[in-house]
Amino acid sequence: MSEGKKEPGMIMKFIQDYRFKMLIPELLVVFGVWYLLPESLTMNVFLLPDVQSAIGPLVYLCQPLELILPGIPSGFLALLTAFTLHGIYPLDNYHEGKIPVLPRAAVLMILISFIFLPVLVAFQMLGYYMTEATEYFSRNPLWERFESFGDLFFYAGAMFFVGLQWWMFIPVFFLSQGIDGIHKIGHHETSNEKITWLFYFIFPACLPFFFSPIEIVAMAALSIPAFAFYSYIRPYYTYVTAVHTLTFAVLVLVTIIIAPYLPLMNQWIPGFIPPHDPTRFFPPLLEW
Repeated sequence: MSEGKKEPGMIMKFIQDYRFKMLIPELLVVFGVWYLLPESLTMNVFLLPDVQSAIGPLVYLCQPLELILPGIPSGFLALLTAFTLHGIYPLDNYHEGKIPVLPRAAVLMILISFIFLPVLVAFQMLGYYMTEATEYFSRNPLWERFESFGDLFFYAGAMFFVGLQWWMFIPVFFLSQGIDGIHKIGHHETSNEKITWLFYFIFPACLPFFFSPIEIVAMAALSIPAFAFYSYIRPYYTYVTAVHTLTFAVLVLVTIIIAPYLPLMNQWIPGFIPPHDPTRFFPPLLEW
């Protein structure tokens, strides 16, 4: 006699329905925005100076809770919004007909998100509906690019509206096209794989124009194992992640060769990319 499928408990069902597993990349963005602001290491209204000196290096872990924007604790609000905006996932299931009734908790969470950061969440909601556009209009190369563009507003909104790093718009645009594209290829959801692959390869090709060698190597160091883990939980992604790993391996080799000239945009338009590296936590190895 075979056992019936075990249903998840109330807590696990809540986590699954609201896709809280997606908090990992979202929180990385919130913390990453903080470290892009040089003044972040010396300003934090949540930690008094004597507290900062008492906890020592741990202050670096607390800093993302406060991003200074004219006195507004926007980092803390972005952190809260990363949780409350997950009400959008039951909304997604409702629009796709997967659930018959939209949960009241989802509506409440979305409303709270608008109260916290209305401009940021408005763009994220806009991005969400842009990603849904192909389901209502047509799945073709043009609407698929529009759909991927929606991911830019949804996932990178914090970078632009909280971090104020507007120069990142171009590389993040191609990031949204590339990563969403490789996702479509893995799921066989694209109408034209050649065009989708083209936009994927534009993403790593544009990185040397905007980032320093250390930043590019760091991206590769994070990106390769992240995609490897994804292929572990979804084996049909393996051939896609193999291409992704090879692409970033080649990118790292090219970066090493042209390192003195990076980022290339500053070679052509001095000052195009503003300083955004935080103060070093540890001194360079050669200075020890």
